[in-house]
Amino acid sequence: MTQSRTQSRPLRSLLRSTLPFLLLASSSVSAVSNLPPVERQNRHRELAASRRHVLGERDPGAVPGGFKIVGDSGVSAQMMFLGTEKTVYILDKAENNSMTVTNNDGLTHPAWGVSYDLGTNEPTAMQVSSNTFCAAGLPVANGSWVVFGGNQPVTYEGVATKDKNNENPYLNTDGGAAIRLLNPCDDGNCAWQEGGDALTMSGKRWYPSVEILGDGSLIVLGGDNNGGYVSTKVQNNPTYEYWPKKSSGAIKMDFLDYTVPVNLFPLTWLLPGGKLFMQAAYKTILYDMDAQKEIPLPDMPYAVRVYPASAATALLPLTPANNYTATILFCGGSNAPFEKSSDGGAGFNVTAIQADDSCVRISPEDANPTYTDDDDMPEGRSMGQFIYLPDGTMWMGNGVNMGTAGYGDEKYSIGQSYGQVPLYQPAIYNPSAPSGSRWSRDGLGESTQERMYHSTAILLADSSILVSGSNPNKDVTFEQWGTSYEVEQWYPTWYNEERPVASGFPSSLSYGGAAWNLTYTPSNASSDPSNAKVTVVRTGFSTHAINFGQRYLELATSYTKNSDSGEVTLHVSQMPPNSNIFQPGPAMVFLVVDGVASQGKMVMIGSGEIGTQPVLAASVLPESSTVSPKDEAAKADAANSAETSSGAQATGASANTAAKDSSASPISAGLSLAVTSIFAVAVSAMLGLM
Repeated sequence: MTQSRTQSRPLRSLLRSTLPFLLLASSSVSAVSNLPPVERQNRHRELAASRRHVLGERDPGAVPGGFKIVGDSGVSAQMMFLGTEKTVYILDKAENNSMTVTNNDGLTHPAWGVSYDLGTNEPTAMQVSSNTFCAAGLPVANGSWVVFGGNQPVTYEGVATKDKNNENPYLNTDGGAAIRLLNPCDDGNCAWQEGGDALTMSGKRWYPSVEILGDGSLIVLGGDNNGGYVSTKVQNNPTYEYWPKKSSGAIKMDFLDYTVPVNLFPLTWLLPGGKLFMQAAYKTILYDMDAQKEIPLPDMPYAVRVYPASAATALLPLTPANNYTATILFCGGSNAPFEKSSDGGAGFNVTAIQADDSCVRISPEDANPTYTDDDDMPEGRSMGQFIYLPDGTMWMGNGVNMGTAGYGDEKYSIGQSYGQVPLYQPAIYNPSAPSGSRWSRDGLGESTQERMYHSTAILLADSSILVSGSNPNKDVTFEQWGTSYEVEQWYPTWYNEERPVASGFPSSLSYGGAAWNLTYTPSNASSDPSNAKVTVVRTGFSTHAINFGQRYLELATSYTKNSDSGEVTLHVSQMPPNSNIFQPGPAMVFLVVDGVASQGKMVMIGSGEIGTQPVLAASVLPESSTVSPKDEAAKADAANSAETSSGAQATGASANTAAKDSSASPISAGLSLAVTSIFAVAVSAMLGLM
């Protein structure tokens, strides 16, 4: 089932020749990581306390293009999402974290969920009962976040409780069919809801995929009954279901059968036309949910992209320039022989196989969709992750150069990890750049932290990227490669530049409807308002090198510029009149001026309710223009003066005409003289009285 590239790969040859050096170099860890666990966490909290800053203001400690450790996550960040502009939520598998939480019944156990305050960089433990190991989640149209699936209850070293006489020191329950619901908040008064029929799926789903639909509900696809490196016919769950739950229950999908053994976390995107694009193993389909019909597309070239090969994947930015056409990008992964693998392990020395460096893209709704080659990455990468930046470029970070996701006891290389040679430097991909020049590392620094299996990343409202997690092990350990609690921020190269400040951001955006205005004054007088843009970003649910639901859209704009003050009024469209292009629910909106983004604002896309979304006609934006109020006022004054002068001339002409008329008429002249005489006598009389 493996495939190879036909063109020569000099970079691969170079990397293979330097592999022993890379492996040696990769065995080093940061000074902070060498501290005992309690000392490490105390040190992180000290660092966080010394680095607090007001959200939305410039961080003087930021290193543009680089990383900074900002805090301690409390639990390892296997899953992470931005709930509000100020609060991130982190989930881990049930394991032996030192942070604890006390249940309502008074029993205390290791925590595997926290809320993380972005202002203080402090975690607060949250109660989660079911084992969230390898779950997936997304928000629905009303802003609630829903997390699906997980694994059976475990004890130390990830051993199932049923295999250890039901010993359960973590007090975790079965997460396989679990649904967890959260309404995000900033005051710590929100909690995960679990249990009951409405929050239980039709069956177990370990490694499921989730996508938002056009009505703001969710579809949950695939997964396994219990844990393993890859799926098997026995473990596989080849069905999907909806949430909120429908009477249809679990629906069979053939695609999720014939893509065994590499179909966990099947890669899925909703397309503007309403069908799903799905990719697993080397197979690709469109899926018509209404007709329950699969439409075959060309096979994936070069490598497996789905877990555990774990390529970086993303729907490219949807913009007016590309007519909101859906194009999906895949970079990296592995062409390892996964047919040798089972739920028990890899079955071969996976750490000796270099990760793929190819990138391909496809536009699934084209008349004849096909995969086309894109620029290769700077190196092969498994578990790399794409994160949108507000300017439309994409950050690629995390991952390894050798091997894949997952872990086992075979000791193929260092520790339990199936991935080796961690990659410390990110890269920036520019989808708008000409072919051959889309990747760049100009001005980018390196992290001191390994971000391997179970690491995560999300965009924040200040345009930095929060990076955390990494634990390619059965349980918490600090042997290489160990459990990571370090929380980092990565800062775009323009982070410390003066940010545009805008007024007029809405609290919600509709599908079609009247345009709205956004006003700003650029700091640079030569700034071209035609290059300004308003972008909407859903940051998604980050886990296993995937950001479920992540989506980027640029709104249509025109402008009116005041040439006297420099103030610019952007006339901004609502969302395109199609809820499949960017589904309902929470997202962030940014103003980007000269490539620099404003502070992001959380907005609600759509009606705020699950259901068919109201769709209005798209408004026609006014033509862009530059106006000078001073010139306009001067023109108005000139026009008024001309009108006054014209009126005076008209009055004089009337008087002359009257005089002429009087001289031509003795009777009229006599009457005028009589009236004048009477007026003079009256005035004299008044003066005499005074």
